Amino acid sequence: MTSAPSARRLAEQATQTLEPIYELLGRVAEEVLASRPARAALTEAHFSGLQRLLADLVGRDPGIGGMGFVAAPFVVDGLERYMAWWQRQNERVARLRLNFDPTSIDVYDYLQMDWYQLAQRGQARVAYGPYVDYSGSDMYTITATIPVIADGTFLGVAGADLVVGRVERRLIDVLRQTSEDAVVVNAERRVIAANTPRWIVGSRLAAMPAAGPAADPGAFREVAEMPLGTGWVLAIAWPTRD
Repeated sequence: MTSAPSARRLAEQATQTLEPIYELLGRVAEEVLASRPARAALTEAHFSGLQRLLADLVGRDPGIGGMGFVAAPFVVDGLERYMAWWQRQNERVARLRLNFDPTSIDVYDYLQMDWYQLAQRGQARVAYGPYVDYSGSDMYTITATIPVIADGTFLGVAGADLVVGRVERRLIDVLRQTSEDAVVVNAERRVIAANTPRWIVGSRLAAMPAAGPAADPGAFREVAEMPLGTGWVLAIAWPTRD
């Protein structure tokens, strides 16, 4: 008779389903760094290889709604804001172009967004969401980012908008290995996936899952942080009382 998988084991397996995303972001970051000229200012003209890579990666993976490089101020062409971002639009993959005019009412000010700021502050891996990106892709998404750094200088982030439903299905495949109620929660206490209707994706828990006695109605039997590096946790609940 095999024992039920522990929260730690499930957390490790759940991480393995998402590691490929951060490996792709690493490739994007490497391409950005390789595009930098030795003795000249970085311009969009240097990103021809990056643009081809982004279009190819987005086109190959239906779980990625968009992907690109989002620059820190004045890194590219002396511009305060710059994005090289490709997005899936139905069956097409196209360059996403947004309004960066700071005087405009509908400016896309990514400098104020958590997925950018967390990476800028030094978080090696960010996974922000799920949320509806009304001002950008109009997708229900999770935005994954990593910082792009050269010689200690923050150049911006490599990022990807992940299709929430596909992330959820990958995680549910892992959670279904246990017959007990289990849930994945992000650092903002929002539910990413669950193997039971007990928790709704996108809803926010009253508190981060914590292990405790069965007599405590808010406690979980087991809680393990996913080694993904994003602050997500996997929690297994105590059996519900009839």
